[in-house]
Amino acid sequence: MLLFEFARHSETAPKRDLIVRNFIARADTMVRGLLRLWEIKDYGDCWIIHRSLLDRLFHLRALNDNDQFNLFDDWSFKTQYEAANRLRSDLDPDLKGQLKGLVDDLTTEQKARYQQLVKAPPDWRRPKAEDVARAMDLMFLYRYGYDFASQHVHPMANDGQEDFFNITRLEPRPNFPESGMVLSNSILAASLVVQEALNASTLLWCKVVYDAVDGVRKVLRSPSLEHLLPLVKAGKMFEECIPLAQRRESDRSQ
Repeated sequence: MLLFEFARHSETAPKRDLIVRNFIARADTMVRGLLRLWEIKDYGDCWIIHRSLLDRLFHLRALNDNDQFNLFDDWSFKTQYEAANRLRSDLDPDLKGQLKGLVDDLTTEQKARYQQLVKAPPDWRRPKAEDVARAMDLMFLYRYGYDFASQHVHPMANDGQEDFFNITRLEPRPNFPESGMVLSNSILAASLVVQEALNASTLLWCKVVYDAVDGVRKVLRSPSLEHLLPLVKAGKMFEECIPLAQRRESDRSQ
């Protein structure tokens, strides 16, 4: 529903709104992927996605706090352009044929934009997760989420031990930590990404939208259908083509 609301305003959307819209879409897809991995007991990769969700949350918060959406867009374009160019410049004849479908052909506009960015490089650096979490006064997200999950991103000596017993079903099976937490914590992280995106957008959102996001978090603590009433109400508004947001005048044009 939120993505379609962004699409309704896309013709007049500044770069800021396009970026936060994509953050929401990415978070949604990541949670869907995490659910599939959780079903096959791939808990290690669930934690990797959880860390990735928090990474996007911290990026989004820093971008909004520092009003750097346009700068981030320029940096991203330049970085991706140069990565693709390194592949195009690869002289290995056996790999040249693999470029089709991997990198797009450059347009005249892209070449011109890159040349401008070479002359005036965007001065942007990725924010440090710990610093952003501290600024948000949410250090527990860093300690119990981002930092803890990092052990699954980088290889460890016991990598795959739980996977081994899940695949082979051999006994005796060691006692592994409970894994349900990664599911609820990731839904929580995704809800925070959505809320930060709504706050960062130039759209004025109906209160019921924020209530719906908050309701999802309340369900994680107490599985009561009452908490989902705002979500049902927002869905009804969407079905009846009642806007969930309005364009607002703002000096945040980035």
